[in-house]
Amino acid sequence: MSQSFSPEPPSLNQSPSGDQPAEAPAVGLTAARPIREWTVLGAGIAAVIGSFMPWGKVSAPIIGTVTVSGVDGSDGWITAGLGLVLVVYAGMTLRGQRTHMAVPVLAVLAALGLLGAGAWKIADLQATEAETRAKMSGEDDVLGLGKAMSEAVQVSVGSGLWLLTFAGLAGSVAMVLIIVGHYRGRDSS
Repeated sequence: MSQSFSPEPPSLNQSPSGDQPAEAPAVGLTAARPIREWTVLGAGIAAVIGSFMPWGKVSAPIIGTVTVSGVDGSDGWITAGLGLVLVVYAGMTLRGQRTHMAVPVLAVLAALGLLGAGAWKIADLQATEAETRAKMSGEDDVLGLGKAMSEAVQVSVGSGLWLLTFAGLAGSVAMVLIIVGHYRGRDSS
C-alpha cells in the first residue's frame, strides 16, 4: 500500500490522518473577533471599577490629605453607567446574540465618552492645581506665606481616573475595530 501525496491540507472536519472527523472545529479562523469583544468586556469592567476608585488626591499642610473618588459626585455614576453599556454589549455578542446596528454604535459612543471624561477630568485636575497655586501666591500675599503654602500643596491624579481613561481608550479602539470588521465582512460577502 502506498500513500499518495495531497497538496491540500485536511478539511476542518477531519483529523490530520483523514480517518475520522475531528471533534472540534478549528478556532484560528475567528480568533481575532472574540478577542475584541473580550477587550470591550474588560474595558467595561475596568471602567466600572475605576469609577469607584480614587480619582484625585490633595495633600496640604493644614488640611492633610483628601482623596476623592468618582462616585463622590455625579461624574463617577455616569462613567459607571457607560462602563455597564460596554459590559452589556460585550456580554450579548460573546453569547452570540444578534444585535441591531445601533447597539455597537451606542457601545462605541460609551467608550469614547469614557475616554473623553477621563481625559477631561485629568486635565481639569491639573488646571485646578495650577489655578489654586496662583490664587494662593497672589499679589496680596505680602509676607509670602501663600507662596510657601502653595509649594507645599500636592495634587495628584488617582489610580481610578487613570484606569477609567485607559479603559475608555481600549474600549474605543476595540469597538472601532469591531465596527470596521463588521463592515468589511459585509462588503466582502
